[in-house]
Amino acid sequence: MLSDRPTIVWDLGNVLIPWDRAAALARVTGDAQQARELSRTVFTMELNDILDAGDDLGAVLEQVELLSPGSAPLVRGYVENFAHSLGPADPGCSELLASLVDAGVRCVGLSNFSAITFAGIPERYPVLQLLEGILISGEVGVTKPNQRIYELCEQRFDLLADSVVFIDDNEANTAAAARRGWRTVTFTGARELRTELAGMGLPTGTAQEHRR
Repeated sequence: MLSDRPTIVWDLGNVLIPWDRAAALARVTGDAQQARELSRTVFTMELNDILDAGDDLGAVLEQVELLSPGSAPLVRGYVENFAHSLGPADPGCSELLASLVDAGVRCVGLSNFSAITFAGIPERYPVLQLLEGILISGEVGVTKPNQRIYELCEQRFDLLADSVVFIDDNEANTAAAARRGWRTVTFTGARELRTELAGMGLPTGTAQEHRR
């Protein structure tokens, strides 16, 4: 049972904003197919996690070279072209978030996101400005699904575990949050998310409906 005032904790990438690192890598290589292959074999999620946990590019590139020698230039190129990895905000999730905020539901962000690439992103995406605040991994030096980042999120936003509904597209991340006592939704689409939140008793009508 959720506390009287639930808080929804939103992931950003591939929930509110589409993210595809191969699209940025294609700007580096000039070849979309090669970029896809590099995202699977070289610039893996393991390397991306190093970037997401960092706030200094030089230090990140040193760690990248230790893990995958010769990969630092690719990661640097990705950072320089990061804007191309993001698409337009998901309209269904944007409407749902606006509806929840309009109905008085607390909504905050928790994302694996490099502090190096996050600058300017909230200004670029108005949907992110609807969130009360955003905790990113690069700011605190730890990424999901490490339990520490969920603890830090609770501290930052003064949350009780049984008041949280956490939305993330990665099952490992939602499973880790569930172990902390958070209720979770593994994101598959805006329509499915609206149905799941409504089933929890949250107000999921359109923002316009709540203003009537």
